[in-house]
Amino acid sequence: MRRSSFTVDAESVQGTAGASVTFRKITVGERERYLKDPTYNDAQIVGDHIIDWSGIVDDDGHEIPSPQVEPGVTASLYVDELRALVMLLFQGPEGEHAKN
Repeated sequence: MRRSSFTVDAESVQGTAGASVTFRKITVGERERYLKDPTYNDAQIVGDHIIDWSGIVDDDGHEIPSPQVEPGVTASLYVDELRALVMLLFQGPEGEHAKN
């Protein structure tokens, strides 16, 4: 059976042990759009592909709702946190932090 999602250890996003993110995999067409369309940015591709996350928190330590529950919530992340999510997404299910 073809897998369309994967879960990764997301400690690298904020340093929170046990944090995880589940992404929907990127298609070839979506990758091409990301590379060629300057209006399709990091926040959009992450928001479009996150199925769920846990352990991602705000400055007060409260868990931030998943972008699937609260679209646009990635705007509250710091740039380095968003970059870490993009790297985890593009590493895919075979990446160093994959839990599958």
